[in-house]
Amino acid sequence: MARRFPRALTWAAIAALVFFLLAAGDLALRSRAALNEAIRQEAWLADPAAKKAWFDGQFTLKAREVELSVAAGKTLPEEAARQVSLLAAERDFRISESSAKSAYIWYKTAAEEFRSPFNPWAKEAAARQPGALAAWKAELAASGVKPEPWMLQ
Repeated sequence: MARRFPRALTWAAIAALVFFLLAAGDLALRSRAALNEAIRQEAWLADPAAKKAWFDGQFTLKAREVELSVAAGKTLPEEAARQVSLLAAERDFRISESSAKSAYIWYKTAAEEFRSPFNPWAKEAAARQPGALAAWKAELAASGVKPEPWMLQ
């Protein structure tokens, strides 16, 4: 009986360590993905044509899937037209959405939502976040909108 307690304690310690490592890995991977999205949004801020090309390409792929669904007889033409119209509206919205705002939000997400002591991507996002915030504030000021504190949270 005395031998079972240390063995159970050892297994519990190993399980806790594995859980901690898996959780830290999950946070790091989520932070890295958010950081990569923020970097992409920041690049689109400098090159809006690339943003438009990306979303046009995504629209073309999804519209092609709808066309194939109609050709296979899985979707009615009226339903396909509605789906393509929704895809076009989504594309237009995403193209018109502020890249500066998106970059700031993604940096904030990477830095704050997925923060852990061993996460280099969260630290990098935290370092880039003030620059993205300044770019968003400048964009708001250029469009004549006074940035309120509640807008920047």
